[in-house]
Amino acid sequence: MWQNTLMKSLRHLEKNSVEFAHVKSIFMKYLIFSLIAAVGLLTVAACTDVAEPVSISKSPTPVAQPVAKTDTHGHSDGQDAPRISLEDAKKAFDEKSATFIDTHVKDAYDAGHIPGAINITVQDLEAKFKTIPKGKKIIAYCS
Repeated sequence: MWQNTLMKSLRHLEKNSVEFAHVKSIFMKYLIFSLIAAVGLLTVAACTDVAEPVSISKSPTPVAQPVAKTDTHGHSDGQDAPRISLEDAKKAFDEKSATFIDTHVKDAYDAGHIPGAINITVQDLEAKFKTIPKGKKIIAYCS
């Protein structure tokens, strides 16, 4: 019975094409909206099946230790030399308990250095080794 009513309405609308196009446009919009809503609901429903959370723990990152290289005379390249913090170096400077050696080339040393530092480049170290004061900690720097 309702099909007959629908068919009569469609025939009536076909006669008035402007009204038919409007109803057809509304019907298509409703159909597209319904399909998008259905897909959205299915997506949400599918996403509610939550897997167990992955446990992430932070493990310490291994730090590569520098390997000292030695030349033919048994001298190391200094990579195994003990390091000092800026705070400890400042404390030694203030207490005058260390000798500071600036290993920059002469021009860089002349441009600026720690007050009281001795300028000995790596190339001159062997020749000037005996000029380094004894009885104090030695702090060599280049940057």
